[in-house]
Order: sequence, then C-alpha cells, then structure tokens
Amino acid sequence: MSLRLKMTFLFCGILALTMLLFGFNVYYFMDYNLNAEADRAIVEIAEDFVRSTKILGDFPLPLRQVELPEIDVFANPNTYIQVVDQNGAVVAQSDNLGGQVMPLGETTLGDIDYGQGFHETVLIGTQRLSVYNRPLVIEGEVVGVLQVGRTMGPIEAALNRLRLLLLIGGGLALYFTGTLGWFLAGATLRPISRITETAQAIQQARDLNRRIDYNGPRDEVGHLAETLNQMLERLYKAYQDLKEAEAAQRRFVSDASHELRTPITTIRGNAELLRKMGDSHPAARAEALSDIICETERMTRLVTNLLALARADAGYQMEMTPIALVDLLSETFRQAAVLAVDVNFTVKDTSSLKGVLVRGNADYLKQLFLILLQNAFQYAGAGEKVWVESRKLAGWSEVLVYDSGAGIDEQDLPLVFDRFYRAGRTRHSDGTGLGLAIAKWIVEQHEGTISVKNSIGKGCVFSVRLPGLK
Repeated sequence: MSLRLKMTFLFCGILALTMLLFGFNVYYFMDYNLNAEADRAIVEIAEDFVRSTKILGDFPLPLRQVELPEIDVFANPNTYIQVVDQNGAVVAQSDNLGGQVMPLGETTLGDIDYGQGFHETVLIGTQRLSVYNRPLVIEGEVVGVLQVGRTMGPIEAALNRLRLLLLIGGGLALYFTGTLGWFLAGATLRPISRITETAQAIQQARDLNRRIDYNGPRDEVGHLAETLNQMLERLYKAYQDLKEAEAAQRRFVSDASHELRTPITTIRGNAELLRKMGDSHPAARAEALSDIICETERMTRLVTNLLALARADAGYQMEMTPIALVDLLSETFRQAAVLAVDVNFTVKDTSSLKGVLVRGNADYLKQLFLILLQNAFQYAGAGEKVWVESRKLAGWSEVLVYDSGAGIDEQDLPLVFDRFYRAGRTRHSDGTGLGLAIAKWIVEQHEGTISVKNSIGKGCVFSVRLPGLK
C-alpha cells in the first residue's frame, strides 16, 4: 500500500471517527431533549386539566362521571386525555380518542397509590404513546387516574430524518474528504517523489555531483531535501578523496618502485663487477664498494621514510610530553651545523622562545627541523646562505627556515609536500622526495601548521607554527 493511500485512509478514518462521535452526541442530545420536552408538555397539560376537570356525583361514591374540558387540537396535536377509576374502568376520555382506550400498564394502578405522577410508554396499535399518569386525589384519598398521552410518531419521524441526514451527510463528507485528501496527499508527497526520482537517477548515472532541485517551503520536506543534498555533497567529497587517494597510492607505488629499482640495479651491477674482477683491480674494487655503500644508505633512508609514512597512514599516534622548545632547537641546530658544509648557516636570536613549552615528541620534532634544514642546505647551493629565525605569537611559536637559493616555481609550491614529488625546474635533487611529506605529517600530529613561500631567484622560507602548551 502506497503512502499516499495510507494518508488518505488515515484522513478518512479520523474524520469518520470524529463524525461518528459528533453524530452520536447530536442524536442523543436531540432524542433526550425532544422526549423531555414532550414529557414536560404533557405534565403541564395534565395539571391544567386537573384544575379544569369536574367530578360529578357525591363523594365518596365511586367515581362515575367526570366532565373534561375541551382539548385545543391545534395547540396540543396528538394529545389524548383519559380518566380511569381505582379499578381501571374508563370514566371519561377526550373525543379525539374515538372510543379507543389508552391501555394501562401492569403496575399503573399500584404505582398510582403512592400519590405521585409518573411517565410510561404504551402501545395503541402500532403507535407508541408517552403517557403521564396523574393521580386524582380528593380529601387525601386517590380516587382515580388522569392519563395524558401524546403519540411519539412526530418525535420518531424527526429522529429518523436526523439519522438519515447524519448518514447521508457523513457519507458525502467522507467521500469529498477522501477525494480531497487523495489530492492533498499527492501534492504533499510530490516533492518526495521528485527526490526519489533524483536519487534513482543519481544511482543509475552514478553522478554524485548532481543535486536535488527543491524550491518549496522550508518544511519537513525541504529539510529532507537539504539533508540529502548535504549527504550527496559529503559522498561526492569522499568519492573524490578516494579517487585522489587511489591516484596517490598508484603514484606512490610507482615512485617507490622506481626509487628502489635504481639503487638495487646499482648494487647488483657493482656486485657482479666485483665478482668478475676479484682482487685484480684494487682501485675499481674500492670504487664499486663505495657505490654499494652509498646506494645501501640511500635505500636505508628510503625504507625508513616509507616506514614513517606507513605509520602515518595507519593512524600512528606519537607519545607526547612537555618540551622546552629553545633547548630542543639549540640541540637540533648544533647537529645541523655539521651538515652545513658548503653553505653559510646562521641561527638568529631565539630568546623570544625562552620558557615556551610545547606538547610534542622530541625525536620527531628534531627530525622535522633537520628535514627542513637539510632541504635548505641541499637546494640553496654552494656559497649561499641558510638562516633560522624564531618568534612568539599569540598562543603559537613560529620557527622560520630561510635559504637564498633559486627558490621554487609557483606551480610547484602546492605540491612540495606530496610524496615523491620533487620540483623539476629550479631545484634538482637525488633525494627520495619523502622528507617534506614526513615533515608535514609530524607538524599535523603536533596540531601545528607548515607553509612555504618563495621568490624566484631569492630563495624560499619554510614556516612552522606549533601551539603553546595550555
């Protein structure tokens, strides 16, 4: 069963229940009030007749003759009067009875001895009469009964018409409400149908870049459309990230294979050369061993860097402790000075960071700054300058590594932190292209930022910002 049909049935069911309760209350109210009004009217008639009725003969002789006043048939239609004695014999009756006798109930004469009037319903032929029995009391003794009856036909006819009206009106109301509810449900669910069609089209075309076009009010359906669009946006971004990750993985595997193949080929070639020539050429043997050692060290660095990046991809979390940043930088710069063979390396004043603590891993932070310094030494070139500056910002500590080399082409700047990427126009290297990717990972693990700026022909600067210990 469709949701539209369910909603229509729900509307009709609620209306039917409401109309049933309303119709029952209206019918009960009309039935009660019409009968109550009829009973009140015949009680008034009975009291008026008691005041106007004359009893002929001497009391306490049995009730023999009673003179009844005339009934106004226009004011009291379908109203009948009858007087009976204590034995139930009819003493007098109104002319409109036409000689018929209003029957007495089985307990009427017994109940009348209590001296109180009461109502009862009796049958004359096929007609029901509502009869009020009024005791006739003379000198404290009940001598007879005045019966005032009124046919219930008009009341029953009115109630029958009311029932018919409620049934027909309720049926028509349900029909029109069902029809209207069907169209309203369709109009309400139409945006959802469009959303479903769009979702199916996206599924069939596999086009996550498509969105649901909804221009309606900001109701529940509008919120649903917005939520689905946001979900599609996240799915699209996740899909793009997955594609980029797959492309990066393929590039990573290709570059790693290439980087490993070169030293392995060199080592294999030199090993075969050594096996062929033996000890006959000491100079060539020493040169071959030197190449083997150099390529082995290069492979060791590559494997070490790949292991570090594999840890990063696996979600490795560093062990963090409070670190005095000035002391760590001083130790790192002393180690880096040994590597600065062909460049002029200087460290500017770092007193601004005195007393500053950062939460981090000392070994990885040393590796971070050594990577940046080695990168600067390598690309600055012989005779160029490399210098380090530091400063304290609001809640941050910043370390800047400058070099006066050739700089980086603008198109290469967004890519320098990618794995195996090496700028090809102005900077050349025999490195692995993994150092800056590792540096970026270390900075991100410390919830910091790293960036690079440069000017062609005037060198570049790497900036590292680390948050202070709170």
